[in-house]
Amino acid sequence: MSNKKGGITSAILTGLSVLCGLGSIFIAVYLLSLLWDNAANKIILPLGILVCILKIAKAVFYALALWTAHKFAYSSLLEIRLAMIDHLRKLPLSFFQKRKTGDLANVIDHDVERIELYLAHTLPDVVITNIICVSIFIILTILDWRLGIALVSTVPLVFLLLPLFGRMWQVSVKNYQDSIKTVSENIMEYIGSISAIKAFSNDETKTNKVLESMYAYVGNAKKAIYNQTIPMSFITLLMEAGIVATAIVASIILKSGPVTAWGVIVFILSIILAGQFLKNFSKSMSLHYNKIVYKNTLSMIDSIMGELAPQEKERVDGLKTGDIQFNTVSFAYKTGETVLNDIELNFCTNTINAIVGPSGAGKSTIAALIMNLWEPSQGTVTIGNTNVADIHEQDLAAMVSMVQQDTFLFNGSIEENIKLGKENADNEEVIEAAKKARIHDTIIKLPNGYKTNAGEAGSKLSGGERQRISLARMILKNAPIIILDEATAAIDPYNEQLIQQAINELCKEKTLIIIAHHLNIIMSADQIIVMQDGKILAKGTHTTLLQENKLYSQLCETEQKAAIWNMKG
Repeated sequence: MSNKKGGITSAILTGLSVLCGLGSIFIAVYLLSLLWDNAANKIILPLGILVCILKIAKAVFYALALWTAHKFAYSSLLEIRLAMIDHLRKLPLSFFQKRKTGDLANVIDHDVERIELYLAHTLPDVVITNIICVSIFIILTILDWRLGIALVSTVPLVFLLLPLFGRMWQVSVKNYQDSIKTVSENIMEYIGSISAIKAFSNDETKTNKVLESMYAYVGNAKKAIYNQTIPMSFITLLMEAGIVATAIVASIILKSGPVTAWGVIVFILSIILAGQFLKNFSKSMSLHYNKIVYKNTLSMIDSIMGELAPQEKERVDGLKTGDIQFNTVSFAYKTGETVLNDIELNFCTNTINAIVGPSGAGKSTIAALIMNLWEPSQGTVTIGNTNVADIHEQDLAAMVSMVQQDTFLFNGSIEENIKLGKENADNEEVIEAAKKARIHDTIIKLPNGYKTNAGEAGSKLSGGERQRISLARMILKNAPIIILDEATAAIDPYNEQLIQQAINELCKEKTLIIIAHHLNIIMSADQIIVMQDGKILAKGTHTTLLQENKLYSQLCETEQKAAIWNMKG
């Protein structure tokens, strides 16, 4: 962390606060002894003023320590969250397949928040309790070595039991934090699928799954409380025995000689300080529990930050596009489950290409490899003879635009969503892109026009409207390579016609790759690739494939039958 000085400053201020507090106590005791001996007439006022000054200084130092600790904690939280978000952006998609969204959100939000609790509250308390315990032990030992030994007589037993308690706390903390993670995952999944849950009504099981995870969370929370309080009660009991031992030794010392003012003061002081020792030592044990929580939190953060990100590539000025080539490319999402097998492909510049085939053939994986969202298990994918794995992600993003069936819009204005294609675009450019995407007329009818909020994931807009706004974004971006992945698969005929017109605007003088089930939109393509089971069966034009490839002709025939069925319906 770049703000380590804040933690050191907080510790120093906390130490000064404790020393001021102890100093005021000893001056007060010294003053009491002088009053006993009737020798305080001349210095009672200066000592009283000094006690007041030390008390004020204690409060001031403690307030400054808390302020510094919180400033240090919150700046650390910001640094950690920014670092995690930046690191997540660099990680490959394979990482996000292993970790659920709810899990990652829980780490960034809930787990990181625990760092503030430790840095702003636990850490200053650790400094306070350690200084007080050590100071009290030294003071009592100076007063009489027997008092010091009596005070810490039960401490070795506590430290012998601490590893056992520590293991118990580690298990309970891990189970508790895992249950929080599970609840977060289930709730996010539940909210995301609420429409399906309502549709299935009594037949769905997601609600019970969420409730069960919540009951498990409550159970683990109770266990964590029991596993903390029972050992802490035992530790407190042992430390109470130390107070008893100190009181007994102090009584023996007082009884062994003539009763003097100093002897009475030592007796009273030893009882008071032993009580403070118990209070702070017991607190230090509870802080040990908080430290275990903190370490477990760091391990959760490290599970993200410890993932190796691909090496950052260098930006290249004036990087030119060209043919897209797949050279003996094979790919598997999981070991042993091959999705693409020895793919040889060439998409020439400024041509229209289509990829067709049954579901699971590997069509969308082709698009993902061009975008370098995944890296091939074997072979290379190049654009203009440059391996996409060697192209900086910003340079690659400037070269390739992708429109998918499931379009995502951010929870901002429609204008902001369109400007993602070109951040410095002016209003005229945004409107022109919207007109080309056939969405301008719809936008100006909205209450706030282009300033209308799209809602979370574009929830305030229809599917066709979201798709056309996405196309306006791509038109504004003006990338030389366009990939359409089932862009019109789930759109009604009216929107499909508008989207098709927008696509025609988008793809002028560009390399176009269309992944489609609707074969009527790709009949004029320069190249059609037929895929099945991760392999290329054939390449050619619509006319050629219709005559020479059985699977393609079957796909065309199936679509014609479906169209006739729709007309009858």
